[in-house]
Order: sequence, then C-alpha cells, then structure tokens
Amino acid sequence: MLNFSCIGRSVLRRSFLHTGNVLRAEEAAANVSKLSKDQLKKREIRRLAQRKAAAKKSPSDHPLYMSIPMALRFLRAAEVGQPQTQQTITLTTAVVAERGVPALAGSVSFPKPLKEVKIAVFSGDEDQLKVAREKFNCHLVGGTEIIEKIKSGEIPVDFDKAFATPDIAPALTSQLARILGPRGVLPTVKKGTVATDVSRLVQDSMGSMPFRQRGNAISIAVGKSSFSDRQILENAIATHDAVKEALANQVSKKTSLLGKTTLSSTHGPGIVIDFA
Repeated sequence: MLNFSCIGRSVLRRSFLHTGNVLRAEEAAANVSKLSKDQLKKREIRRLAQRKAAAKKSPSDHPLYMSIPMALRFLRAAEVGQPQTQQTITLTTAVVAERGVPALAGSVSFPKPLKEVKIAVFSGDEDQLKVAREKFNCHLVGGTEIIEKIKSGEIPVDFDKAFATPDIAPALTSQLARILGPRGVLPTVKKGTVATDVSRLVQDSMGSMPFRQRGNAISIAVGKSSFSDRQILENAIATHDAVKEALANQVSKKTSLLGKTTLSSTHGPGIVIDFA
C-alpha cells in the first residue's frame, strides 16, 4: 500500500527546493543588474578570454576524448534496441566569437548522404535532360510536358529539390508557382536554382546539407549508426572542410574560433573528438 504521507512530504520537499532555486536565480539576476556597464564589459572580456583559451587546448587533454572509431563503438552500443530511424550520429563543435561577429553558415556535401535526395530537372534542352537522366539518375526530368502533368495532378510533387534552365523558368513561375512555391521547390534565379548548366547545380546539391551556427555552436548530423566507420569518418572530414570554408569566408575583422567538438548519437553521450 502506498504511503501517501511520505509521497506528500517528498513532493513538498521538491517544491521547496525548486522555490529556493528560483529565488537564488532571481537574486543573482538582481546582482547582475546592479553591476555597472564597465564591470559587465570587463566580465564579458574575461569570459571570452577563458573560452578562447579553452578552444586552443588539445582535445586529447579532455577526459572524454576518444578517436572517432572508438567513439562510434560506444555510440552504437547506446543505440542497440532503438528504432533505426532515430539512430543519428551528430557532430557538434563550439564556436567562440566576439559580439557582433556574424554567425557561421554554409553547406556540406556528404560522400555518403543521410537520405536519398529526389531531384527534379526542368529544361527544354534535350542535352541537359539527358545528363540529368543518365549521369545523375534524377527523380523527375522533362520539359513543358511535365509542367502540364504536375498542374493537372497526374505527376505528384514528391521531389526535394528542383532546378531549371532559363528557357523554361518563366513557364514554371506562371503555371506552377502556387503548387511548387509553398513546398519550397520552385526554381528561381534568386534562389540560385536556375542556370544554363543545371548539371553543376545537381552535382553540388546531391548529398548537400546546409548548416548554420545556432547560439555558440554548429551541430550537423553526419551519419546513421548503420553507416560504416569509414563512411562516418568521410562525412566528418567533409563537415570539417565545409566549416573551415565558412570560417575563411566569414566577413569580419575578428574571425571566430572553433572549440570543443563532440560526436554524439540520438540516445548516446557526447564524446570529444579531434576536429582540428
């Protein structure tokens, strides 16, 4: 039989602890508000210096450091019994930047994509269509004839990305804007999805994943637990190159620094790896 008196005391105790934590947080916030602007600036500079110093430390000095193959052994063990669709391996790297420095952003092209990307190519140029069919095996390829079929509902809009040549772009905009636009797959010059050579666009987009700094970190899914060590390592290297390129292209007098990098899984811990 349950002892409701004990349960009640336990709940009350947790409530008091929570209230105490809230009061302490409010008190700390009040103390912060009493600090002068000069003191706040000095504290911010001090914390930034500490973060920069930590970013420059060797990852091998961290107690949770492992090589990627060893880290994957632990992460795969953590995913045993979990649904395969949820067994994602994610790479997260800390970003140290001063106030006002723009967030890092870019895209990474994976040697081993996490999922199949369905691409549609619209063109009146038969040579372009042939390349899309035979070289890239695109999901949907054609000209004005498929515009009509999409418009009538005969062909479903089940592709992830779409590209077009300039000769057919106006027809797409005038006839399919209401269908493709809300789904984010309407080719436009502004989005960079219209070009005379669509093969280059298709090549760049296959396995490509955009990323953007959120807060003080960049987090990118680099594989599934079912991927081999080699496949995840190659994707991690591609991620490294893409993040470094984003750093090189950062428009700022003071560029960002990359700090501690971890490899984690959906249900596993974050293990520190070398991302230099």
